Amino acid sequence: MEKRPTYDLDRIKVLISDPATCIITKTGRNDAVTLGYVTEEDIVGRVHALRPSELYKTMESDNMPGLWQDVYRTDDPNGNRLYIKLQEARDKGIIVSFKKR
Repeated sequence: MEKRPTYDLDRIKVLISDPATCIITKTGRNDAVTLGYVTEEDIVGRVHALRPSELYKTMESDNMPGLWQDVYRTDDPNGNRLYIKLQEARDKGIIVSFKKR
């Protein structure tokens, strides 16, 4: 069965490219920093490197039922194996979490 994202990855990439439409949650930022992604540009750059084929699953938000999130499983150039959770809301691209798997 083919996995289908809730959100268009290319649209998320466009939204997070603009500081006015990019949101990185506190959890996402803190997790990314612990993995060496110190600046917003580092974090956004890693999301830009995601490929549609790295979609792992689409899931309902734990904190906000009815809101869906796309989870990507990827390996970065530093050897970190990552889960990156993304969503779109109100024309904003949101980096929800950035965790080591």
